[in-house]
Amino acid sequence: MERVKILSGNRPVIIVAPHGHENNDEKTTIIAETIARNINAYAVINQGWERDKLVDCMQDKADCNNVAHCHEDVVKDEFLDPILRFKTKINKKYNSTFIFYIHGMSNKHRIMANDPSMDFVIGYGLGMPQSLTCKEWRKDLLIHLIESSGMIAYEGASGGAMSGWAKNNMNQLFRKWYYDPKVQSMQVEIVHELRENNDVALNTAERLGDAINLVVESKGFTSKRYNRTY
Repeated sequence: MERVKILSGNRPVIIVAPHGHENNDEKTTIIAETIARNINAYAVINQGWERDKLVDCMQDKADCNNVAHCHEDVVKDEFLDPILRFKTKINKKYNSTFIFYIHGMSNKHRIMANDPSMDFVIGYGLGMPQSLTCKEWRKDLLIHLIESSGMIAYEGASGGAMSGWAKNNMNQLFRKWYYDPKVQSMQVEIVHELRENNDVALNTAERLGDAINLVVESKGFTSKRYNRTY
């Protein structure tokens, strides 16, 4: 099995699963690949690098959501470079490149949020100073569409672990490392209940993929600002 699965597409969208190793964010490989195939997006799916604090290529250890790790030679070649190539290819053809980083969070986060209905947390760079990775209306639209499909989504709290704000977070790749305003990205955290087995993960992927497709196609969205943060 290749450590990283690469899929080519024909839409201005890249679906990325940084922690798809079986011991990390369970079933996010299935969700990412299903979304990509359903909407004809590009995809970079880590399935062999196990998350660790240090890079060890011989032991398949690296954190593919850590930009510093992704600049290590082998990890860069297998995981980061395909993202950069796809972005360049898309930018030559479209006005924007959209990247969605698919992550998993445990059910305990529902308890910590005091909301047993929380299904997703969407990170888009809230912090001090702000480092927004997408237009706020697109984040609002994604949340709106997720909720229209019967699920509940929060936005990542300012500077929090799920905000997608930290410098080494891959969500900041085209803000704090390779600045490119044509790139819009979001970090999508999915509760374990929505990916607890293959059938559930496929259902989640279909609904999330439909929402992502509409976010990419939309020219605008006006709604009250969502104020549920975690």
